[in-house]
Amino acid sequence: MANVTNYTIENASGQNVRSDLNNVFAAIQSSNSNSSDLATSQCVAGMLFLNTSGSKILKVRNSSNNAFTEIGSIDSANLGLLPRAGGTMTGVLKIDDSNSASTPALSFDTDSDTGLFRKSANKIGLSTAGTEQMFFDGNGLTLQLRNQLRFADSNSSHYIALRSPATVSSNVTLTLPATDTPVAGYALVSDGSGTLSWGVAGGASQGVFWENNQTVTSNYTITNGKNAGSFGPITIQSGVTVTVGSGETWTVV
Repeated sequence: MANVTNYTIENASGQNVRSDLNNVFAAIQSSNSNSSDLATSQCVAGMLFLNTSGSKILKVRNSSNNAFTEIGSIDSANLGLLPRAGGTMTGVLKIDDSNSASTPALSFDTDSDTGLFRKSANKIGLSTAGTEQMFFDGNGLTLQLRNQLRFADSNSSHYIALRSPATVSSNVTLTLPATDTPVAGYALVSDGSGTLSWGVAGGASQGVFWENNQTVTSNYTITNGKNAGSFGPITIQSGVTVTVGSGETWTVV
């Protein structure tokens, strides 16, 4: 440890002056090291100080000369600081909590209006070109501005997209069935409350014409507790079986 009460060299004998100079040079050489922070009377703004206890933290005196600002540990690579080139952080990374989509808190060097921002409490927003495009919260992912949900093909040359209508009068949630359809040709049908299930898609063209295929091409079992109807004539392909339970009927008109 090497520190001095002050850096003033008092008038004295040659030996005492030499001793004072040696002490000052030792303090400078060791960054005014000590096992605890120096007294204010020993400090000036901008001076370096090495705390030799614990993690060996190098500090600098602030401009108001009333406290030290930590620089880092001299026993750690790069003083324990994250290099500009990147590295591994061992603590929590916190970014600005600005809720501005035009200046997102986490953005890019040459694209400062694209990135992530804190939309509000417990909501993360994503913006491009300064406009919010989507956000995440406890309810899931919400796409804004009628943005599409796109599913690209294997080489990403084309896609299939889903999007909302231009105007929605109230929120609608559609809940998918838990399993795939047990019968080929079934479609998703709603119970009127947003719960989807597999069933026969029925509908009359112009409210008058009901159409069905003329050939049964795969095995089919009438659902328990239900009846089925078809417009004939109907042909059942060779090797194909239609199973009608004892409590069900199949009527061909």
